[in-house]
Amino acid sequence: MTSDESTRYAILTSGSCGNCYAFHSAGVTILIDDGLTLTGLSRRLGESGLPLEGISDVFVTHMHPDHSKGLGVLSRRHPVKIHASSECIRGEEAVFKRLAIRDEDLEAFAFHEEVTAGPFRLTAFPTSHDSKGSAGYRIEAPDSVFFLMTDTGDYGLEAIAAATDADVLFLESNYDEDMLVNGRYPWPLKRRVMGECGHLSNKQAYSFLQTASCPGADVFLVHLSENNNRLDLVEDLYKDHHLELGQLTVCERGRSYGAYSIGS
Repeated sequence: MTSDESTRYAILTSGSCGNCYAFHSAGVTILIDDGLTLTGLSRRLGESGLPLEGISDVFVTHMHPDHSKGLGVLSRRHPVKIHASSECIRGEEAVFKRLAIRDEDLEAFAFHEEVTAGPFRLTAFPTSHDSKGSAGYRIEAPDSVFFLMTDTGDYGLEAIAAATDADVLFLESNYDEDMLVNGRYPWPLKRRVMGECGHLSNKQAYSFLQTASCPGADVFLVHLSENNNRLDLVEDLYKDHHLELGQLTVCERGRSYGAYSIGS
């Protein structure tokens, strides 16, 4: 398989400023989350060499604005289907209404149900966050398997199983514990970030990679906090690691990465 025929993928942005991941295969592009304006999405897709018009489906992790604020405009301007867990659609009804997402553009899925979008097959698993029905994803393309988990304060066996044999992982590494504890956030917010329904710390992300069975996988550490993390702290944690990984990339907040090709 040549690189032109292989699956391409890009991190269009990650962090509290916005989150969006793109996957392209066989002429079809799908997104995980859309926390960008339509102008921003179009520009970043263009910079990555992926067409806006090729988007067929968007899969939602959860409905916080940095993951969902672009969904309404995108779905009204382009014929895309928006997928979210049944729990998310029921529990975040007010958010869907505020974004003016039409019922006919929305499709519910059950956790662990396989959903097909063009050449992609996606299976969602529940995550632990303070947004109802939040999800992570295992994404199977014709030539590769991806795993994505962000915005979760904890993880269990379902997430570990979803990462098994993945070729590429997108994994939250949100905060450094010392920076958060000693930082300027008020204690209720610190407890929220560190809590079971908050975010993964750098050490929790590292522990996940120690446990998951995905030898040789390329790993992108994403959703770094602007106030409670630094690139060098994350990089130092992995400097002398003995994990069986491929390429490790620590993603700067708000920056685009890719598009990369599988097998290139």
